[in-house]
Amino acid sequence: MKINFFSPNFSFKSTNRSYQSQFGENIGCNSWMFRNDIDWRELAKYEAKHFHDKDKVNIVMFAASDGSEAYTKIISLYENFGERKEKEAEKFFPITAYDVDKEILKAANSGLIKTCLSDRLELQMKCDNYEKYFEYTGSKLEILNDAEMQSEKVLKAKDILTKNVKFSYGDMFYKIHELKDESNTILMCRNILGYFCNYTIQNFIESASNVLKTGSLFAVGEHDSILMNIKYFMGKNGFKNVLKNVYQKI
Repeated sequence: MKINFFSPNFSFKSTNRSYQSQFGENIGCNSWMFRNDIDWRELAKYEAKHFHDKDKVNIVMFAASDGSEAYTKIISLYENFGERKEKEAEKFFPITAYDVDKEILKAANSGLIKTCLSDRLELQMKCDNYEKYFEYTGSKLEILNDAEMQSEKVLKAKDILTKNVKFSYGDMFYKIHELKDESNTILMCRNILGYFCNYTIQNFIESASNVLKTGSLFAVGEHDSILMNIKYFMGKNGFKNVLKNVYQKI
């Protein structure tokens, strides 16, 4: 069935859910595609150039939520490389995506994603062909404690998205120590660090600095930057700012 993406019912503001972390903090899970605290096009162009000599690039995503960010990353890489160079994008896949929220992981692994109005035009500008990535489904996606969305409809991610990401349960405070880096890692830990105290944040960034080698990237979100002095912590631990909310190990 053809998707009418020009309908006011289609856009991505997919999840607005709250849950309690293992540390007792109340975490707000607010996810949508192409969240504008990163310039996704510029990041993809930077990654293509920066890792041009690497045969494999590992993207590791913490606090992966419902899949919105993983799908954004996949689409931005494919769209940047274009169809004639699509094979070159595949060295970045599959993405390894972790979350500690089992309810949201169930949603992510379903391949379904909720849609609503607010950022329809943003998505339209990011993709030349929507039907390459999504198809309409009459399915329902129930996510516990998720706020009801106005004009909600559900899309299903096509194989070009679902085959390129693996969603798994994993605590970033433990998984960070398991990373094996050869200066070919993109660590995405976005809009989650800001929920924790400075001591916890600093420890995590120190751990990331210990496992990431020169040239690897570390991306955070606007929520993190607003609620903490991220540039100070990053600079103190050997990272330099290269793009909006993106840091490189030096």
